[in-house]
Amino acid sequence: MDLDEENLRAIIKAIPGNVFFKDTQCRYVYASHLCSMLNTAGRSNFSIIGKTDLEVQVQKELGQKFYDEDCELLKTGGELEYVSKMKFGEDSYYYKIQKRVVYSAGDGGVSSIIGIVGIVTDVTQETLMRQRLEYLSSTDPLTGLKNRASLMLWLSQPRMKECYPLSLISADFDNLKTLNDTHGHAAGDIYLKTGAQIMQDILPESAGLFRIGGDEFLITIPRCTEEDGSAFVDKIDIAFKSYKIDNIQMSVSLGMVTLTDSSQSITEAIQAADKHMYERKREHHAGAR
Repeated sequence: MDLDEENLRAIIKAIPGNVFFKDTQCRYVYASHLCSMLNTAGRSNFSIIGKTDLEVQVQKELGQKFYDEDCELLKTGGELEYVSKMKFGEDSYYYKIQKRVVYSAGDGGVSSIIGIVGIVTDVTQETLMRQRLEYLSSTDPLTGLKNRASLMLWLSQPRMKECYPLSLISADFDNLKTLNDTHGHAAGDIYLKTGAQIMQDILPESAGLFRIGGDEFLITIPRCTEEDGSAFVDKIDIAFKSYKIDNIQMSVSLGMVTLTDSSQSITEAIQAADKHMYERKREHHAGAR
């Protein structure tokens, strides 16, 4: 059957997603559902038809981004596909945006760009679920710190020269087994969470803090000299000694190594930091006798 304009609009409106078409001035010519989405003020006469994203987007930076993308597409041709975060009122949503230039049929085989067609699909639930799974797979549930899997991912990434000097601190909590044996694992959990918070409070925002075992942690501090790293070690050591859990003194054994450039092996440096930490731990055990 032949499709008249009314039936064609009905078909487009039934597509599972928001469909739009913009002209060569980046102005909306058609939009299936976008008007109601962007009309956050509830204006009865609101319409995005004939307007660009600069005029209709509530988030001005986002409107500028969309407009600049449209201008570039119209100039170079091609297509784009990505997920964008948008806010409507107090709520945040994630949308997959697909844009592609449209060419005229052309006379004698010559065609020109007449606009941009796009589809906007709500992927909020899928995105939030993926983010939650990524968080759970990379985070220690007790302390909220990054876990061993996160450390392995960090180790697999190339280090930029701006990270050096890079200080690595191996940390192992003392007396945890004693606390677990005498007061139960609930007290041990308090020890681990308290110790993790102590280190977080002392370390700079740029530092990475990983729980890699029961009472074993690794700290990574980019742009940190050996002198500055030693200062962090001293601060953490002193801070732990000011806390007790069920009358059990908190204490931590620390070992540090500083890398000065990317030619040095991070894996070997971590092993060296562990060695220094275990040496310190033996000193703590000897002093406790």
